[in-house]
Amino acid sequence: MRKLWYYFVKYFMQTGFAFYYNKVIRTGIENIPTDKSVIFVSNHQNALIDPLLIGAYSPTELYFLTRAQVFKNPIVRPILYSINMLPIYRIRDGIKSLQKNEAVFKKCFSVLKDLKSVLIFAEGNHSLKRRVRPLSKGFTRITFGALDTYPDLDLVIVPVGLNYTDARAYGSKVNVVFGKPIEVKPYWENFPENMAVQNLREDVREAMKELTTHIDNPNLHDQIVRYFKKEAFLYPGKVNEELKNLNLAEDPQPSDPPEKMNLAEKIARLNSFFPLLIWKKIRKGIAEEEFIGTFKYTIAITLIPVFYIFQSIIIGYLISFQAGIIYLIFSVVLAYIAVRLKK
Repeated sequence: MRKLWYYFVKYFMQTGFAFYYNKVIRTGIENIPTDKSVIFVSNHQNALIDPLLIGAYSPTELYFLTRAQVFKNPIVRPILYSINMLPIYRIRDGIKSLQKNEAVFKKCFSVLKDLKSVLIFAEGNHSLKRRVRPLSKGFTRITFGALDTYPDLDLVIVPVGLNYTDARAYGSKVNVVFGKPIEVKPYWENFPENMAVQNLREDVREAMKELTTHIDNPNLHDQIVRYFKKEAFLYPGKVNEELKNLNLAEDPQPSDPPEKMNLAEKIARLNSFFPLLIWKKIRKGIAEEEFIGTFKYTIAITLIPVFYIFQSIIIGYLISFQAGIIYLIFSVVLAYIAVRLKK
């Protein structure tokens, strides 16, 4: 039953992304082995959207570590556990809380032994900046801990690059790039522990820098971004090549023109008036910009469908059952067309 629920959520997320993003590109899925234990290590820009995207399109069952703070709500907690989220505790959660990580790590070892996958955002936090930040050593503790516990484990790390045209925007585009697997045992067998940790961190980060746009100088980040159209960031290899020869003395690219709503989106927004009204109230309370996309997506796959169903029931009651069904189908098709037509 738990596995059935997991796959229901997985395909529900895929359906949700089809109605939320204009385009989802999956690059390098063939790099993910299905006969080995896999640790995905990804950059982290877009809060809970990031793990949901990777989980939705990974061919293996995925467990992912997320900050323990989101597990505090007793109503949300069992839902998170049911979709394979595991809490990871940091110093800010209290020194005593760090001891709970040992149980989480053991769970990860067990998951990997069963040829399932673990997703880790090794940068330690999220940021909208287009760069791969230095990686913490937490993912190496799980990597080498799994091998210490199960020495015969055939374990690889698959680096991941998440590339958004605009991580905060509905109707934007995203390219999820899965890199070539990195064999872990050579690090574990051939180097002292400290050197193995350092070498693995550096090699994984270098691999991730090829899979997403990496602007090395954070102080010049905002200036450099202006030299590219948003669409260009879907293809990090090309952007990173251009960054090598970028001349900041030249004038940057003209800004992307303000987006105009297509007719289908205008009608869809009018049809979703009350959920969008709720979103405006929620938006005021979001302190971290990285969570904007998460809340938008959550409303898109929960409140809006419920609202459409509710309205179709009212129409069915006031007019006819057939009219309610026609309205519901119209609303769903309209929402799909609206996001497909966004530029």
